[in-house]
Amino acid sequence: MDSSPSFSRANSFIAAGTVSIVYAADHNNVIKIRPTSGEFEQQAYEIEIRSYKRLGHHKRIASCEVTEEGLILERGTCLRGMLQSVSAIPWAMKLQWALEAAEGLAYIHSKGIIHADVGCHNMIVDNAKHVKFIDFAGSGIDGEDPLVCYEWCSFKPGLVIGIYSDIFAFGSMLFELETGCVPYHELERSLDMGKLVAVVERLFSQYKFPPVDTLAFASVISGCWNGKYSSLDEVGRDIALL
Repeated sequence: MDSSPSFSRANSFIAAGTVSIVYAADHNNVIKIRPTSGEFEQQAYEIEIRSYKRLGHHKRIASCEVTEEGLILERGTCLRGMLQSVSAIPWAMKLQWALEAAEGLAYIHSKGIIHADVGCHNMIVDNAKHVKFIDFAGSGIDGEDPLVCYEWCSFKPGLVIGIYSDIFAFGSMLFELETGCVPYHELERSLDMGKLVAVVERLFSQYKFPPVDTLAFASVISGCWNGKYSSLDEVGRDIALL
């Protein structure tokens, strides 16, 4: 970014996350406000700064500029929101996004970072219809314990948070990318969050996953969930064969 955009907080609120509040800065950027209190919030914010600085410029990572007021981040459309609002996304586009996501997460891992919250909610689609990773607040760097963890639909109990847990979550991301719904989404209608988490954790622990036989990504999703892969490069190679 050549210069920091100016913005007014009036009428520009976008979201309030666990760590900070996000406002629209302009048509191309958002600003994640620096937290002023809370040890957890400030620690997570500093981890995000460290992550973005280490990742540098990469076509699969949203661009970031650190300012006194906060992080100025590339603006895009949330992938999850797009999957839920667009009725028919061509298979070729979904395949492209899957390949790009694998490329991005492989790059993140190559820099010694575990995202620890992989999912369609933490990816954006830019104006050129390419996907990029966002939200590194609480990620694990160089073996440090992450401050955050995956969504209930993306984590298998017993997995140590690391490359394998990111790969497992990537499988759930692919499931959502193809179907528009998270794994075991149908249980959300009948269970409160506490019971939902307990039920899905038990199912995942028993290697009982939603059926994927009819999905184009079936073999890769199953491979991610069943521990077939040891790297995102391997995942990407299998996606490229589809």
